[in-house]
Amino acid sequence: MKILVADDHPLYREAVTTQLHRLYPESAVDEVGTYDEIVSAAKHTTEPFDLFLVDFHMPGMMEQGIASLAGAFPDTPIAVISGTANSEDVRASIRAGARGFVSKTATADHLAHTIQLVLSGGTSVPADMLSAPDIPYKAHSTPQPDWLGRLSPREREVLTAVARGISNKQIGRELNLAEVTVKLHLRSIFRKTGAKTRSECAVLATKAGLG
Repeated sequence: MKILVADDHPLYREAVTTQLHRLYPESAVDEVGTYDEIVSAAKHTTEPFDLFLVDFHMPGMMEQGIASLAGAFPDTPIAVISGTANSEDVRASIRAGARGFVSKTATADHLAHTIQLVLSGGTSVPADMLSAPDIPYKAHSTPQPDWLGRLSPREREVLTAVARGISNKQIGRELNLAEVTVKLHLRSIFRKTGAKTRSECAVLATKAGLG
């Protein structure tokens, strides 16, 4: 199986790729960060992709991007992932030609179930999203994790920046902090969240709605 993961957050792409390799050890997974890179990768691959797994809110995507992608590569099914979504996002994705929609907070089993349904020609969408009024997706998510309340406001800002995949130096510039101070905040974040790597931090931040 060959999957293309498209998300503008590098650390989240890395985390999803790792998860996909655990679910499907024999799979080949490519990563891109923009809509144009999706098209380029799909056009220049020696073997066609079996699945596009794309972030709904990445630049150039949303309903129009999904529709363009579905039109250009009709033989490759599309599954949409999203960190924040509402029922209209789900409907828009399906209208545009996507066959699956899954939250970034979903478990590995849920992700695998969605992929299997889509690859078998079916459609997988959250039933509550299709029937619910258009309210923020966070209202349907699980309660905030305990560790989030232990973070200082500055640590939340640093963690949010980490989820965007930017370097310590870039974080320092954005938050007007010395790079060594950013490292100290990260050390504290690792301790409070229990994360061991930046990738784990990025995933935790996304699930907590900080990404």
